Amino acid sequence: MFYKFSLNDSFLVIENTFLSEKIDINSIDDIVISNEFPAKKYSLYMFFTKPIQYEPKKGWLNKMIFLISNNNSNPYEIKRTYYDHEIEPLLILIKKGVPDADLPELKNSLFWRTDDGINVFSKMKVMYSREKRSLTDIFKKHGMMME
Repeated sequence: MFYKFSLNDSFLVIENTFLSEKIDINSIDDIVISNEFPAKKYSLYMFFTKPIQYEPKKGWLNKMIFLISNNNSNPYEIKRTYYDHEIEPLLILIKKGVPDADLPELKNSLFWRTDDGINVFSKMKVMYSREKRSLTDIFKKHGMMME
């Protein structure tokens, strides 16, 4: 799927062929990135305090496909995989909208390692945490790891 990213007012907008996702920049709570070795893919986990606003593109066919394909069961998070050439522009926009975000160097992603004193995670990094949480605490908070 092809994505187009933009920053409009205080919204990060992620568009594909069928819909637009509008994310209030001020609602970004946590962002985690991981390398999907051996492909040049990266998983991005974004968590929000306000729900994502979904808008179908114009046209009845797009609205029908939107209704069928919009299966994000939690409008407070995005868990998605992007190729390196897709994610680079998104990371730049995230940094513009959230200046405290720590942009990782994608070329060295194979060597990413997070040791938060409790657990060690290979090929993963916290890009941003509003409350300065560790990777373990972020995963626990968002139900991705058991307490």
